[in-house]
Amino acid sequence: MKKILISLSYYSPHISGLTLSIKHLAQALANDGYDITILTTQHYKQLPETEVINKVHVIRVPFLFRLSKGFFMPSFLSKAIQTLQKTDDVMIVQPQVEGLLLALLAKIMGKKVHCLYICEVSLSGGMGTQIIAYILRLINSVTLLFADSVSTLTDDFAKHNVVLQRFAKDVRGIFPIVEFPHIDPTIRQTVEKRLPNTDYYIGYLGRISAEKGIHYLLEAIPLLQKELGERFVIVLAGPQKVVGETAYRQQIEELLQTHSKNVFLLGELPDASLGAFYSLLDVFVLPSTNNTEAFGMVQVEAMSCGTPVVSTDLPGVCVPITQTAMGEIVPPADVPALAKAIIQIVKEKKKYVKPKELIISIFSPAKTVQAYKTIFAE
Repeated sequence: MKKILISLSYYSPHISGLTLSIKHLAQALANDGYDITILTTQHYKQLPETEVINKVHVIRVPFLFRLSKGFFMPSFLSKAIQTLQKTDDVMIVQPQVEGLLLALLAKIMGKKVHCLYICEVSLSGGMGTQIIAYILRLINSVTLLFADSVSTLTDDFAKHNVVLQRFAKDVRGIFPIVEFPHIDPTIRQTVEKRLPNTDYYIGYLGRISAEKGIHYLLEAIPLLQKELGERFVIVLAGPQKVVGETAYRQQIEELLQTHSKNVFLLGELPDASLGAFYSLLDVFVLPSTNNTEAFGMVQVEAMSCGTPVVSTDLPGVCVPITQTAMGEIVPPADVPALAKAIIQIVKEKKKYVKPKELIISIFSPAKTVQAYKTIFAE
């Protein structure tokens, strides 16, 4: 039984595309007989420092304080050494500051190092913040120099990423594992009853944060009204708390108040309700604005439920639509283009819908698991 240590900054119960992609991969490998250990941060103090989640061993390192989106963890060194002693291979999920130390230790101890470069870190602010962002990029770049293999979520992201371009032919694009939602008719009826009565549902699922570009979707409402009248509602599903700076929170709150007739906050949904949510939509929108978003698994989930997608032309994010032709791609932060694409899809939805079997075959979880098994076997 091969023992794999996977290191990343956040793990379950934290919810993000990055976290979920690693959670799905870890559980799939564990189910196939691999001994998987997660080394991560105890990002909530109430979380246990060690536990087993669906056959995956989770070790959470306590932190003294946060540094922007990172953590200061004095005990990381000792935890890393202890876990490395029981490990065959190490997978470092980037971006991650601690990854450099782990890579150095792993090499000293004769372990193979595999880097999975998922996305960039986007930090808003002045010169000081930009210096921090540069240092983070430098740390992640140096970490890659110790890697026996380098992978990312798509070849498209690798081709456009400044850091990964240096490795060119050696970077493998491997799709994340997407869990395709089940559409339960009873749950669908329950979710439908919660929604306002209208002709078109335009949906979004995820955090409300600046890099997700929700404000551009809300700013598109007047343009949508010119073509659709009042016969549409934008349904925002996910945590309702706005994540971001004070100014952004105020901007979102003002937009929600201004367009309250055309926006419905559905709130967080249990996994069992995701299929129902997606299937009720006429179009799903992912208006992300920067490379913190590098794929967008919610797009594939929506497509598998028969819902076309509008997403932005960002490296990696555009891939689900280019692979399936099940939607429209628009420039980031372009409100008129966003509105035009939404209108086009809701008026011609049938033209965009593809068979679920096609979506599953393109983004096959089995292919992803096999790709990582090949890496660990080398």
